Amino acid sequence: MHNQLNRTFLKLFIYTFLILLLCRTDILFANEPIATIGRPHPEKHAFIDNDTILRVVPTHIQIVDANTGELIDTFGNFDFSYRSDVVISQNVSHIAVQNNSNIPKRDIVKIWDVKAREQIAEWEIEGYINVAAISPTQPLLATSIRNEIHLWNLQTGMLIGTMEGDRRPADTCYYVDGRRRTCRGPIQDFASIFTPDGRYLIVASMRPDIELWNVETRELEGHFEGHTGNWVNGVFISPDGAYLASYDKEQPTVYLWNMKTRELMWKTQTDNRRISDLKFSPDSQHLYVARSSVIERWNVNSGELIEMINTEFKSFLQTITVSPDGKKALLFYMDGEILWDIEKKQILKKWTDFITYWYQNEIELSPDGKTVLAMSPHYIKSWDVASQQMRLLVSSPGNRYNTIAISPDSQKFAVGREPIVEIRDMQTGEIETQFPHHIMLPEKIAFSSSGRWLAVMDHWGRIDILNTVLPEEKQRLEPPFTLGMPNGVYRVGFSENEEYFVTSGHTKAGNNNTKIWIQLWKRAEDTFIYKYAWLGGFAAQPIFKTDADGSTVLVGNGRDGIHVWKLLPDEPILLSSFDAEYPLQFSEDGRYLFAYSEEKFQIWDWRRSKLINQSSFPRFASMSQDGSLLLTHDIHGQYLIWDLNHLYSFLPYSVEPEGKQLVTHGQIKRNQLLQNYPNPFNPETWIPFKLADESPVTIDIYNSTGKLIRTLSQGTLKAGDYSSQSNAIHWDGQNDEGESVSSGIYFYTINAGDFSSTRKMLIRK
Repeated sequence: MHNQLNRTFLKLFIYTFLILLLCRTDILFANEPIATIGRPHPEKHAFIDNDTILRVVPTHIQIVDANTGELIDTFGNFDFSYRSDVVISQNVSHIAVQNNSNIPKRDIVKIWDVKAREQIAEWEIEGYINVAAISPTQPLLATSIRNEIHLWNLQTGMLIGTMEGDRRPADTCYYVDGRRRTCRGPIQDFASIFTPDGRYLIVASMRPDIELWNVETRELEGHFEGHTGNWVNGVFISPDGAYLASYDKEQPTVYLWNMKTRELMWKTQTDNRRISDLKFSPDSQHLYVARSSVIERWNVNSGELIEMINTEFKSFLQTITVSPDGKKALLFYMDGEILWDIEKKQILKKWTDFITYWYQNEIELSPDGKTVLAMSPHYIKSWDVASQQMRLLVSSPGNRYNTIAISPDSQKFAVGREPIVEIRDMQTGEIETQFPHHIMLPEKIAFSSSGRWLAVMDHWGRIDILNTVLPEEKQRLEPPFTLGMPNGVYRVGFSENEEYFVTSGHTKAGNNNTKIWIQLWKRAEDTFIYKYAWLGGFAAQPIFKTDADGSTVLVGNGRDGIHVWKLLPDEPILLSSFDAEYPLQFSEDGRYLFAYSEEKFQIWDWRRSKLINQSSFPRFASMSQDGSLLLTHDIHGQYLIWDLNHLYSFLPYSVEPEGKQLVTHGQIKRNQLLQNYPNPFNPETWIPFKLADESPVTIDIYNSTGKLIRTLSQGTLKAGDYSSQSNAIHWDGQNDEGESVSSGIYFYTINAGDFSSTRKMLIRK
């Protein structure tokens, strides 16, 4: 009796909870990515010893075996914002992580003890920290905030004091060859470092100046004179404390001072490549300089360039970290890391599975949902979605990569690198077709649905249609009026039946009055002929669909939302419009339009301009052709894959053709109970589901009061997709007594092994 009461109470609790959540699909289905692609970019590195690396990534701290790359340990928990920073003490004993707090103009500082692998302090600081440094001899943290330098107790967060002294006026503008290049509003310090004995703090700023502060008296004691460039972007002290090096990254110039006399020993400007980092060798005899993708080694005493090291890693070299014995260096590039043997001048270990920064590249999910393709200026990378492993790394053989596009069959990708456009194999990266036409600064590429044509737009908005079957053929589109230059054209695209091609761009009338147009071409055999233009536009990729009557529907977006037009021979007709940001694609049956707006994936009944469903996701990047997978990137740029199938089960009509499999990776990842269809229904319905493992399956049906009215036993079923009408569970709308049930709300629960899930359905008579 007691157990029966407990079961009844549990059922009532579940049904009450479900009723409360019926309209909250974002709660019923907590969004969790099914795949996370690529490693996040590290924020800072340091050698703990010759064979162990400390690596700080945007969410935690890692201890890594330098020789094998294997992860030894992780600790810490934080989340970087755009104003976050990391400071590692010179002896790698402590880490300070600074984050924005939710309170305006306040930063949160967290301190970790590296040896103990634990956080030892956390406090708030009023104001935003520009730069910070940890003392090697005392528990001190120095910060620069609003042109003031403060000293804090590292362990308690108590303010010890503020540095006193008349600082020189700052020059907020940066000049190159006498011409203003960059300006900043507030005065800013760029770098600070304690001397090895902890007695002094050295601060580099945009004055431009290098200051020497006495830690004990907290007074400005002097300057390192002789800097003749612009801002001082970084300062570094040799391990023996004898030398100070600084750099001006834009000029670019390296300076070296004698610490004892504060006299400039030498400075050098070898070429126009920007400087990103400096490091002394452990014996203080050499200075390593990172310029673009090249490492320079300088003799500290003579100021002579000893050698230039090229690792053949083509992306920008951001930091150099030298091992304590001086035999190895960790080189961090935009697209990966290299463990470099300094003596033998060879790569010991290479890590290339880092994500390509989303704001400097293009990211696409292949139409079949199996591959993520990412492009940076120097590399193209691909990852297998199912295994989440990097599959392809293609370095640019010459000029930088500008744009990519994946073929509709997911077997190839097109890439533009000035002045060349080529097609490569998706699996091997090998070049299959290289077009003979020179296209300057290709910025957008789009395949037609069959892959027969490739549209290429250059920086000036000129558009060429290339024939992938006959590569020597090219058609330059000639519209009757020219869109704005440069970058006058925003987007291009082919209709799914390859009958039409559209462009969108702007023209300027009087008083800089910008007008946005859509231009339409129609294909006649192998030639695209201009038809007409109208005011409209699309900032995202244009979306096409062949309607039930055979006409072509075009979707575009602009400042006032999404618009759907039917293309007639002489003009378009506006069918509907609604308030959303980016159209993605139509469902395969054409009933719905998928869109993305304010970080929400949306499903629209486009004919009625009605929002059917939406769910929050991070920043949108791409979508699989069948609509089952979404590719996004988080705040740190990491790529995420999301399964969207559960959203479609709430639709009045299924988005899938009968018998279509929901799985795109070859196997069911998890058990799912899907929405019955049709719903509402009278008198019968089908209940779809998916099984990850072979299990005995039953469906229990309850009325709105929680009373069990019918059990549908299916016996033991193999793992698979049971979503089509031919293999979903059928309910004829009758109870166990063979009586037809009345109209109203009912609940159905699946029991499959340890898996159980409940959904709502509605009978309407």
